[in-house]
Amino acid sequence: MNTQTLDQEALSNNVKNTRHWIRLAYMMLYSILLHLAGAVMWMVCVVQFLFVLGTGTDNTNLRILASGLTRFIQQSLLFVSYNSENKPFPFDSWPAHQEEEIAEEGVIIEAEATEETKSRMEPKD
Repeated sequence: MNTQTLDQEALSNNVKNTRHWIRLAYMMLYSILLHLAGAVMWMVCVVQFLFVLGTGTDNTNLRILASGLTRFIQQSLLFVSYNSENKPFPFDSWPAHQEEEIAEEGVIIEAEATEETKSRMEPKD
């Protein structure tokens, strides 16, 4: 256990540092986004389950959406727990799914990006 005494000047400087307060604002924003993402993830899971009940197979688009949500949740938790300094979506691009995660009947499916998705992914001048 750390037995260092609390330096009043250092504490005062830390409290006055606006960077810490800005981070707190981002953390509060991501706490709200995490709750929303969790609710959406549960809806996706329920819809996927109903899809499997109705058709006997899962829906690839729902798996892609769930993959992106999973990565967003992970990135957000890493940020709010101080394990990452990178702010996730909407301050960064939406996390892309890994194509090898999206498999059907043992065959890898490469999800083709639409023209809109491709244009959003291209760097802007």
